[in-house]
Parts: sequence; C-alpha cells; structure tokens
Amino acid sequence: MNEHINGIDVAALKDFAQSIVEDPSKRHARFNVKTNWEHQTRSVGTVTRYHLSGNDYSRHFEIAADEPAELLGTNSAPNPQELLMAALNACLTVGYVANASAMGITIHSLQIETDGELDLRGFLGLDENVNPGYDEVSFTVRIHTDASLQKVQELHRISTKTSVNLANFSNAIRMVPTLEVITG
Repeated sequence: MNEHINGIDVAALKDFAQSIVEDPSKRHARFNVKTNWEHQTRSVGTVTRYHLSGNDYSRHFEIAADEPAELLGTNSAPNPQELLMAALNACLTVGYVANASAMGITIHSLQIETDGELDLRGFLGLDENVNPGYDEVSFTVRIHTDASLQKVQELHRISTKTSVNLANFSNAIRMVPTLEVITG
C-alpha cells in the first residue's frame, strides 16, 4: 500500500533515496537554463532539459524577468532578486513537504516569506566598497500542522540543513565564467 502524505508518495521517496545510497552513478543532478535578453531590462530564461541519476529528461518552461519601472524596466515580470528569493522559497518548500512526509507529518498550510535589502551603490558601481549583493537575507517559515512542537523543530532543522538553495545562499559557489563574443 502506498502511503501519500502531503501529496508525496512516501515509499517512492524512500526508494529514490535508497537508490542514491546503493548506486553512486545515480548521485548527480544537473540543471541548465539559457536566458535571452528581449529588450530594455526584460529577459526570458528557458529550461529545456535536466540530467538526473544518469538519465537526461526533456521539458520546457520559460521564466521571464524584468525590472520595475523605477529601475528602468517595464514591470512585466518579477525582477531577478524576486526570482532568486522565489527559488529559495520553492526549494525550502520542497524540503519541508518531502521531509514532513517522510516523518509522517501532515502539513495543513506552509508559507515561506523571504526579505533582503540591497545597497544600490554597489549595483550601480558608485562605491567599490559596497557589496552589490545581499549582506543578509531573512526568511520566516509559517507552518500549520498538528505535529508536536518538537517534531516541527526537527523538521525545521532537517529542512534547513538539506536545502540546496539555502546552501547556495549560505556558502560561496565557485563560479566559472566564460565570455563568447560575436562580432560583425
């Protein structure tokens, strides 16, 4: 019998995790996004594939980004900072739901709110001593469940410890830039 908690097939989740433990060739996932500038500050990222556990999978999603009019955009889509925070929140959400399901915790509602402040002098190149990125980002998890406080605290500990995007926010990532110039 397959038990579903929070919409997650718990047996399938455990089987997937066990397959990673048993077969080192299944440990890796690779994601790719190609982004094209459209006009002004608007761009559209396109997802066409991902690689998981030795297999390639096709898919198609478009992710638009733009700046508000006050930042010289057309306000046609979330800006990159909002998308960054949405990506963090989405990753944390997956972690909370999957881990809660594995722990037998039913979630009635879950909301994650993230907030950060930038000093625009860094972004605009007005002061080389100012970080163009965030010095601090805070997030609040609001969870409604019937689980005990102790179980929810353990869920919080596990979910924040294993979140890919929280790790990406918290730790420096080695970036490998390549510039390809097309002339003429």
